[in-house]
Parts: sequence; C-alpha cells; structure tokens
Amino acid sequence: MDPDKPVPKSTSSSESDTLENQTSSSSLPSIQYSAILVPHDGSELSDRALGHACYLSKLSGAEIIILNVIEHVKNTDSSALTVTSKEGPDKSNENVGITLDGGLKEMVDRKIRLCKQSGVKSQISYKIQTDRPPYDEIISLSEEKNVDLIVMASSRISSSIKVFGSITRKVIDNAKKPVLVIHEHEQK
Repeated sequence: MDPDKPVPKSTSSSESDTLENQTSSSSLPSIQYSAILVPHDGSELSDRALGHACYLSKLSGAEIIILNVIEHVKNTDSSALTVTSKEGPDKSNENVGITLDGGLKEMVDRKIRLCKQSGVKSQISYKIQTDRPPYDEIISLSEEKNVDLIVMASSRISSSIKVFGSITRKVIDNAKKPVLVIHEHEQK
C-alpha cells in the first residue's frame, strides 16, 4: 500500500441510501408550460420570437397567446377595427364583438396560419389591446391568463436609449413569470 495515497472510505448501505435520497430530493423541479404569451408588433423579429414559442408549444402542448398592442388607435385606419354589438336582448359588454377588417385581419390570419404550419396542435389565440402602454398590457394579460412563459423579441439598443428603458426591460423587471428574450442577432 502506498502511504501517500488516501484510502477510499467505504460507505455502508444506509449511507449510500442517504446520498441517493439527497440527490433525488435536490433534483430540478418539473416544468410544464400550459400557456405561452408572445407580444407581437408585426416585425420579423417578433416572428422569430413566435417561432420559438411554436417550438416550445410543440414540446409541451402549451396554448399560444399572441398579443398585439396598438398604441395610437386614433392614428389607426378606421377600416382596421370595427366594434359591433351582437344580436340579443342583453346589452352588456359581453355582447360586444370586434370585427377585424383589412390589413389587421390578414396579419392575424397569417400569424395563426404560421403557428399551425409549424406543427402547433394546441389552441392559438390572438388578442389585440389598445388601452394602455404595451408593457402594461403584456404584464396585465400574463397575469389575467396565468401564462407560464412570456416569449418576446428585443433588438439591441444603444446606451442612450437604454436610460429610458425598453418595453422588454420593463416586462422583465415587472413580470411574475419567466421571460424568454429573442435578440436581433442570434448566435449560430
């Protein structure tokens, strides 16, 4: 026996079991996505974020909720959004429907079709909000729908603009759920 070499310590069966229990009890938590929110501004970069969400949806079966926030409704073409009330005696807000016409309807149809073509089998919904700033709408909808993940795009911005903060930064800082950020230049 070499006196400089340490002698391995033998473990008893109970010590071995304890080590095994420690390993299994410290394993990673199981993560299951049931709803993924994708804020979308109509850009190619947002399409890339949607592609990531589609991939994750195919793996997990999660619903995809696409959110488009229109900040300046007054500047929007009047043919884009039409609000109509549904037929019936009840005049509550529940009976108000929104009909999409023109370019907005085409964009919604195109995004849903892209998700389906990529193999998404779960529900895909498209929500358009006009009331508040985009980051408020994103946070609010993520909490309302209890989403498990927010997948959003972010372009690299210069340091002078970072002082004021981007929508993505505000979402990261205020979201209660994880945020996956897809940057402009993905590494290959």
